[in-house]
Amino acid sequence: MKTNRKKLIDKLDDLAREYIRLRDNYTCQMCGKKVEKNNAHCSHVVPKSHGNRLRWDVMNLKLLCYHCHINVWHKSPVDAGLWFIERFPERYVYLEAEKAKGLKKFTVLELEEIRDWYIRSIENF
Repeated sequence: MKTNRKKLIDKLDDLAREYIRLRDNYTCQMCGKKVEKNNAHCSHVVPKSHGNRLRWDVMNLKLLCYHCHINVWHKSPVDAGLWFIERFPERYVYLEAEKAKGLKKFTVLELEEIRDWYIRSIENF
């Protein structure tokens, strides 16, 4: 059985995906193709395992099509990283600074605040 914290984390993951799809206009940020359903991959720049403080940070998320996500982002990480730095230089600088702060354990209250921000932001699209 899932704890309330785990349910909240799952909800945040769903809200983050929905927000990024809206923000990026259902368009792959690498190749520019329109994406939908299973072809719309919400991808982390800094992986969840390396930057949990960035897990739901909109600066750390991008929308990619299946092909770009699997065959470029994951199979050619050096090229993908260079693409990201060139395409989003301000985001890169921000993410490096945030990543340097180390891991963070979110309180339930902090998670609820992030959830509420996502809900309000999605409603405003």
